[in-house]
Amino acid sequence: MQAREARHKLGHEAFVLPLNLRAEALACHRKLKPFNATLTQAVEFFIGNADSPAVSKLVRELKDEFIKSRKSMNCRPRTVIQYESYLRVICEEFGEVDVSKILRQDIEDWLEEGDWSPRTRKNYLVTCTTIFNFAVAKGFRLDNPAGAIERPILDDRPIGILTTEQTKSLLRVAMLMDFKMLPAVSIGLFAGLRRSEFFALDWSEIDLEHRTIEVKGINAKTRQRRFVRVSENLLDWLRPHAHKKGLVTPERNIDVFSARLRTLSQSAGINPWPHNAMRHSFGSYFFAKMRDENLTASEMGNSPGVIFRHYRALVKDTDAAEYWSLNQKTVRR
Repeated sequence: MQAREARHKLGHEAFVLPLNLRAEALACHRKLKPFNATLTQAVEFFIGNADSPAVSKLVRELKDEFIKSRKSMNCRPRTVIQYESYLRVICEEFGEVDVSKILRQDIEDWLEEGDWSPRTRKNYLVTCTTIFNFAVAKGFRLDNPAGAIERPILDDRPIGILTTEQTKSLLRVAMLMDFKMLPAVSIGLFAGLRRSEFFALDWSEIDLEHRTIEVKGINAKTRQRRFVRVSENLLDWLRPHAHKKGLVTPERNIDVFSARLRTLSQSAGINPWPHNAMRHSFGSYFFAKMRDENLTASEMGNSPGVIFRHYRALVKDTDAAEYWSLNQKTVRR
């Protein structure tokens, strides 16, 4: 399927190439034909023998320029944060190396030695490909050493959710160990905001009187503003922490926030932590309660098709009723 889509895309792109570029490619092909050589071989030979770009740039310097360019392009804050997180790790290995000196084998060796899941390895490879494309565009090197590296094949991961007992344990541990994490954790569990959304959420966007949370378009994945209802039990969790303004999360660094959440989950005996556990739990328990994929999609900022495909029939009615009854009183028992 992927190979067929790639061939289709490649064929389509061939027709949108400028006429003069197609004519040049044909002329070069005819010149190479007596030598039984391809255009790719000719280009690789040229790159291998050409002088390196005159301007040198360390990877850590390139990282700073790249992040600055993404911000000026109005990339979403969560996208910039993700780039910063991935590039921080990449710079631990290559930060002091000249961009033009890095070889494909260097990147492949680094990826193979890392103790990462296939998904994480793919994320690092995609980031490498992106930043080296940036380096080529800026004239810091002639080719992209990450561009031809095969990306890991990912299995379609099933939706993983927290049980009602795990949810209760997580909330109880947060009450005892890390009280300041409770607003973000309870919003993740009972409002279903994406981590990037509640990470940018301000108390001024939470209206407890009218029981709504405003997710502004600039913070939403779809860039569309939406309002999420505050359930009865979420209202109980948020009231003790409410402020007129200020960030809801206690951390500005998403890696530090993730570490604090990981400590809570481990202390609660939730191991392994399901991928995107809080949002997936909300979607599953909300759909089980409401039996309405359109309403669930509206709350989560998704399409009804995604809701129906992923969250249908994951939760029993009795478990849904217990989940939405989890407030401070029931968790303390």
